[in-house]
Amino acid sequence: MNLQDTFYIMGIVYMGIMFILMIAITIAIFVIKHKIQLIQRSIEEKLSTVMNAVHIGEAIVDKAREAFKHK
Repeated sequence: MNLQDTFYIMGIVYMGIMFILMIAITIAIFVIKHKIQLIQRSIEEKLSTVMNAVHIGEAIVDKAREAFKHK
């Protein structure tokens, strides 16, 4: 085996490693994106619950104001 064959083998090995690394990074990006979307949905659900409570509180305050205005 001469120097040229050694470089060819090294090139093939490094290209194979880089190809596997690129696939792994792509999969990791999609997994991270999916987890971020799950966290976002969870936060939006919790915020909608809080906003519903705020709207109910506003309705109660408005009813109380109306009741006190009439008396």
